[in-house]
Formats: sequence, structure tokens, C-alpha cells
Amino acid sequence: MVQAVRAQDSGLPVMIKAKSKANGAARPGSPEAASLAFLQELRQELGVQQPAQEFQVTEASRDNLGQTHVHLRQTWKGLPVYGSEVIVHLDAQGQPTLFSGRHFRSPKALTSVTPALAAADAAAKAETKLRTKTNVKPLSADAKKLLAYDGPSSELVIYHATPSSASVLAWHITTRPSLVQRWESFVDARTGAVLNQYESSCTADGPRTASGIDLNGKTQTLHTYELSGKFYMLDGSQPMFNLGQSSLPDQPVGGLLTVDANNTYGENSVITHVNSSNNTWSAGQKSAISAHYNAGIAYSYYRNTHNRNSLDGQGGTMISMVRVAEDDGSGMDNAYWNGRFISYGEGNIGFSPLAGGLDVAGHEMTHGVVEKTANLVYQGQSGALNESFADVFGTMMDREDWNIGEDVVKRSTFPSGALRSLSDPHNGGGSLSDRGFQPRTMSELYTGSQDNGGVHINSGIPNWAFYKFATAIGKEHAEQVWYRTLTTYLTRSSQFLDLRLGVIQAATDLYGDNSSEVNAARAAFDAVGILNGTTQPAPGTLPTNPGQDYVMLYNTDRSVSGTLYVTDPQLIGFSRLSNTEAISKPSITDQGNVAVFVDATHRIRAVQLKSSPTESIVQNQPIWSNVVISKDGSKLAAVTTAQDTSIYIFNLKTNQIVRYGLYLPTTAGGRATGVVYADALEWDYSGEYLIYDAFNSIRNAQGNALSYWDIGFLRVWNNAQNTWGDGRIQKLVQNLPDGISIGNPVLSKNSPNIMAFDMLDDNGGDYPFYVMAANLETNDIKTIFEESEVAGTPSFSKKDDKMLFTALDIDSDTVVAVTDLQASKIEPAGNPSVLVTGAKWGVWFTQGERVLATEPKANELTGLSAYPNPTSGQLTIEADLAAEATLYDLMGRPVRTGLKLAPSQRNTFDLSNLASGTYLLRATNGHRTATRQVIKL
Repeated sequence: MVQAVRAQDSGLPVMIKAKSKANGAARPGSPEAASLAFLQELRQELGVQQPAQEFQVTEASRDNLGQTHVHLRQTWKGLPVYGSEVIVHLDAQGQPTLFSGRHFRSPKALTSVTPALAAADAAAKAETKLRTKTNVKPLSADAKKLLAYDGPSSELVIYHATPSSASVLAWHITTRPSLVQRWESFVDARTGAVLNQYESSCTADGPRTASGIDLNGKTQTLHTYELSGKFYMLDGSQPMFNLGQSSLPDQPVGGLLTVDANNTYGENSVITHVNSSNNTWSAGQKSAISAHYNAGIAYSYYRNTHNRNSLDGQGGTMISMVRVAEDDGSGMDNAYWNGRFISYGEGNIGFSPLAGGLDVAGHEMTHGVVEKTANLVYQGQSGALNESFADVFGTMMDREDWNIGEDVVKRSTFPSGALRSLSDPHNGGGSLSDRGFQPRTMSELYTGSQDNGGVHINSGIPNWAFYKFATAIGKEHAEQVWYRTLTTYLTRSSQFLDLRLGVIQAATDLYGDNSSEVNAARAAFDAVGILNGTTQPAPGTLPTNPGQDYVMLYNTDRSVSGTLYVTDPQLIGFSRLSNTEAISKPSITDQGNVAVFVDATHRIRAVQLKSSPTESIVQNQPIWSNVVISKDGSKLAAVTTAQDTSIYIFNLKTNQIVRYGLYLPTTAGGRATGVVYADALEWDYSGEYLIYDAFNSIRNAQGNALSYWDIGFLRVWNNAQNTWGDGRIQKLVQNLPDGISIGNPVLSKNSPNIMAFDMLDDNGGDYPFYVMAANLETNDIKTIFEESEVAGTPSFSKKDDKMLFTALDIDSDTVVAVTDLQASKIEPAGNPSVLVTGAKWGVWFTQGERVLATEPKANELTGLSAYPNPTSGQLTIEADLAAEATLYDLMGRPVRTGLKLAPSQRNTFDLSNLASGTYLLRATNGHRTATRQVIKL
């Protein structure tokens, strides 16, 4: 039995809890072997084909609670999958009990990992692109020596632009265009396209601190080193210092070294040791004194509080560089960690010398700790976590207050007197335009592209969570929980959700399941809106429609008049809806109020299902072969008898029609020909994607034509921008076996990741048609029914616990059959039975309302109502604001225009001369718009 929490962006689990095996159960072998076996058991949850082959152990450690934590990285065909790292946690008995981390599904479509582009060429393309973003200058010999940098480094990886995007073979290039910056680039190893670039030098606008008489006028104790009669700002007194392996003074091992950039820059930079002939330190060395002293505080904090030996945990040398200038020689208003050392500017407009802030030093030193532990990617939420951990431990070293940078900011720039505040991330401001302002809760989350996706902006949200947690239980316990979370439960791609889960788990480890620390952790994250959704439907799950459910059938018994019938699932009474012959399976809205289909004359028809059923023609051109209506009733999708590559989308709210052309997406991101035409259609619940089947004909390497049906996902709408989609296509299955076709896709009613479809096997088996079901998250595909010679055109029940499909009886007559489904929704439970004979195209629908993922409501005209509805003549319309309304038919054609609405008054209009049917009322005041459905009897 496992309990999983999934990420909304990918649908993959970020934490899985498993029950411990009972006492006496066989103990696993090594922790590494037990971890791989555990992942093998979870392969369906993970969406990974062969976890034991695709994950490699990178580290295993046992903590002071007796638990073992095994870190694994994901690979594919021997290459690392960038951004994927998972941890398996074993209890004191060696049993795996917990999975955490971020990973990707097996990139099955990536059959070859041989690059077409050499590493050097990829580095050149990365640099060309980089020159459009920053100055790229050759480094001096001193700078190269200090950075241990001979030129761009390269690694071949499997790369994903987003958690849900396709995998790409890419070169990961690391470039240092200056002493300050370190850039990460990802270059498509086949096309040479630069897929992504970001700066990873953690250049925060934060505070820094120092040491002798320091920048704050305090006399500090310094640890220096005497060598050949000269004294250097090198701390060799710490336990990690290894004199035998050191080459002094340039290359100490395990020392705390402070050097001076002398306000030089670029190729002309001159980096020297901070030294003295008599072990006295002058006023001109205040920045070095502060930086050196604060480095000692940071080292002692991590060693004494968290038993960590230096930033890397291995006793590595800690280097601080002071008096670093901008590339144009001006003073630097910054401090940063660049992967090798911490640098401090002397300030300019917003700051005094940044080495004067202990919390600044602690912040930048912590970036080194983060890089050597979770190594959080410096973009988006993971980058904001990177910044937040740096802020948190900066304030834990400088424990006098909850501010960052209060000793180094200039009030003329930061009126609050601090760079950031953990106790109130708003920091005296009211919006992002105010200096030092950060969001406090997820409702204020910045979603733009600036600042690497808001790494310094959104860090205020986890910062406030830590503040609330620490003030509830005390700093001593809070810092232990946060450190364990960073070093034990987070990985490169961790998001805010992972932080919540990790903190709760770390608090449980340290203080017990029902401890005040665990309760405080939940309360803190609840307060800032970082929720795990365990009390809500799982990501991508819809609430069950509360209405009455029905079954619609198409009559195939010629002895019975009528075509479309509706009944309840218990077959208590049949109602005839239509006598019109149809050539397409009816499509019904999620509310169950309208059905559309194509008739035998190739016109599009609609049937109003509520009240007295009424039928009307909504598109009179005799050219159509199939049509579906979106779940919310706002759009139609249709294909024509021309059997070309076109799918037409009708926006019923705006009277717009757009044609989308179909293509075959390639693994390299290109568009190939081969699609002949589309047929069956299905809308997803967001209204953004149209699912379709298409007939394809392509030539193989021998020149023979291969023909097959497959299923694709076409993006036709963009909810975020409330406009048309980009037409991007993804395939349900990239490489179908020879002789196999799939089609007639349909989504389950409550789990949009569950789909059913027909499979056609032309390889000479006993039965050509199979009804199949798939879990799109886990890539599991199961057979529902395999004894048929007719397409099943399946349909899920209201609760997804049953499925309808078309089959043949013993006399080869069509029947609508039904089968129970297991909890997985993709496997049958028991044998199917005949529901109705002499029928086909069973559609299970519900007449009720529930919340779907529809277009944003921020600009909706409030108070719009229309009654009575349905109406036989008079329609009264009300709205809160003055507006003008238009009434459209289902094809988006205006049938009543210029309906003036007075604010907060009853406005009456006569619709008696309109034909019976369904219409859309759209009202706007130029800024806000609202739409309501109107039924004319």
C-alpha cells in the first residue's frame, strides 16, 4: 500500500510513502539494492520502464536517527537525465519506506543518443547566443587559475524544457564569460538549437560581512597565516585545514582564504592575496577583514549547528574575494556565489561595501551548501528555494533580527532599511515596484520570466513560511528541520510543494509524527498557501457531476422507428429524441444539455436535451463528416468529407472559425507529412486540447506505403491568454507496432488522465477490434474487451466505474454492452453483459453542473442573468453594469444584435419569432464580458 503526492506540472509523484514491512519480514540486502528493488516495485507510479536499469546510485548515507538515504540519478541509454534526482529513504531496519525527488517518465521515443553536433560546435553556438545576453570577455590568467577554468565544459544529457515536455538529446554547456558570471546552456545535439540558457552564479542583491576593525567599526579576531615572514588572510586554524596537501599561499586545502580583486575587472583583473608584513591590518583592508571574519562565522555555524564540515561537507577550502568591480569598472552593488568562491562588491548606489553584512556572507556561503546538497536549479520555484535557503541560514547566522542586508543597504534606495525581511516579505512596500518587496503567499506569486522566473522575488513565500515555523517552535528546532529538509529530501528540480512535504517529513523524523513541530510546519505552509492538496481532488481529478445520469443510444433495429433514444442506466423507459439518420456518434456537453452530430446529408445538428427535446440545424453546409462540442459548450470541432488534413474549430462566443492543419511530430521537434485525414474527435476538460484520430500513410525505407490510424492531441486554445492555441501536436503513441491502429478516443468522466479507445489489429488475429484503456500518467494500457468485429466507440459512466461499448451478438447484430471497471479505471471487473440490443454508439452522460477548467473569470461582467430559461417568447435580462448584448446561434451567427441593457434593471426582449433551439447570449461593456446559454422552446 503506497500513498503518493503528485506534482501538478507533470503528474508524477514527488513523494511516495510505503508501509513498512511487518516484523520478521525478509530484510533486504544492501541499501542500494533495496532502493533499486523498491523503485522497481513503484515503476507504474513512476512511469519508468526499468527503474533498476534507469537509476544509478550516487550516494548513500546513514543519519543519526539510524535511517539510510540513498540518492539516485536517472539515466537513459547511459546518459544522465538532467534535472532528475530521487532519494529512497530506508528505516532503521533497512526497509524502504519513502520516495522523494523529481524525475521524468522514460523517454521511450528517444531511441538514439548519438549526437549529430560535436561538443565544441555546441559550445560555440551557446557562446554566440550568450553574446546577445551579456558581455563575453577572455579571462585573465589569474582569474582562470582561481576558477580552475580552461574553457567551456560540456556533457551530453537528456533534457526537458519543462516537467511535461518531450525529451531532447542535448549538450549541457557551462561557460564563464567573466569572473562574475557562470552560465548554463542547453543545445539540441541534433539541430544545434539553443534550448535554454540561464546564469547560475547566484548573483543575489544581498548583504556581506568582514573582519580587524571591520566595516562596522568593530574589532574582530582574525585567523591569519604566517609564511616566510609575511602574513596572509588565510585561516589555517580550523579542523579541516590540511597543511600536508596545501600549496601555500595560493592553494590551501581546507582553509578559509580571503583575496582581493583590487577593483579591477575583465582581462585586466588583478587578484592578489590580502597580506601584511607584521600581522596588523589597516583601515584600507576593512572589506577583507569583514569578509574573512564572517567566513569563519559561517564555517563555525555549519560545523557546530549541523555537523557539516565546510560548504561542500568534505572540508573544502572556502574562498572570499573582496573589492570586485563591474565589467565597466564601476562599483558593484552586489555579492554572489559563482560555484567556486564568494565575491563582494564595494557598493555603489544601493549598498555600502557588501562584505559588511554577516547575513549577506551567510546567504552567499549557503549557496555553496545548496549546490553541494540538493543543488536546486537556479530557475523558477527551485531557484526561489535556492534563494530562500540562503536567506534562512543567513538569518540563522545573524540571529539578531529577521532582516537581510540591514547593515549594508542605503536607505535612499531601500527605505525600509533592509534588502529583504523574513518576518514581513512585503518589507514596507505595496507592490513589486517597491524596493525590497516580495510576495508573502502563493496568491501573490510572480509568474513572469524576469529574474530567472522570480528567484529573488518568490523566495519571500518560503521565507515567510520559515518565519512562521521558527516563531512557533523556536529557531533551534526550526533550523534543524530546514537543514535536514535541504540535505535529505530535496533534489535539483524541487518545487514549493516538495519543500512542504520535506519539512513535514523532516519534522516527523526529528520530533515525532504528532509533535508540535509537525503541526507548526503544516500550519506555516497552510498560512502561505503552499498546500499539498491531500484534502482536495488529486491534480487533474474532477469532482463527480452531481446530476442524474442517462444513456444515449443510436437505434440500429429497422423494426423500431426513430434513431436517437435516451434512457436511464437501469433501462426504465426509453425516450425518442430524433428521427434523423446520423453518420457520427453524438457528442454531449458536460452539463448534459446539448448533443451535436452530423446527419446523413452531412449537416451539423444539435439536440436540446433538457425540458422538451428540440432539434435544429446549426451548420447547413452539406460538407461535414464528424463534429464534437466542448465540455463547457463554448466551442465546436469538426472535420469535413474532403478527408484532408484540416480540423475546424468554432468559437461559439466570438463567432470565429479557425482551421488547424495536421502533421506528424518528429522526435527532433519537426513536422513531417503523412497525415491523410482526421475522423473521431474528443475535447479535453480544459478546453485547450482536441483529441483526434487520424489516418496516416507514409513510405518506409523500402518505399512501401504504411497505413495506420493513430491518436493525437492538438492544442487549439490557450486558456492563460484567452486566445487560439499554437496548433502543437503530441501523439498518444509515437511508434505503433506494424499492423496496429488506434482510434475513437474518449476521456473518462472524472480523471482526464484516463482514456479509452479502439485498437485494430491487422496481423491476422482471431478478433480485429479491441476496446482498450490507458492511464496517460503511468503509460499503462489494458484491454477492456477483445471479442469484437466492430469498433467499440467506448464511453465511461458517471463515476468511471463502468464502460459502454458497441459489440456484436451471436447473430452479428450490434448491441451496446456494459462492463464494470476496477478502481484503476483501465481494467474490467468481471465479464461484460448486453445492455441494449439493436443499438450502437452508447454515450453515458449526466445532466448536472460541476466546476471545469474553463477560461479565466477575472474580466467577467458580473450580475448577468437571463430568465425564464428555457423561454417560449419573452426573455428578461439583467446586469450590474450598463452593457450591450448580442444573441448568437450555436454556429456563432448573431440573430439579435444591439440589445441595450440598463444597469440593475429588468430588460425584456421578445424572442417568439426565433426558431426553437439553443442560443448564446453575450453581453459586454467594452471592458468586461459574460456569456449565458439561452434555450428557446
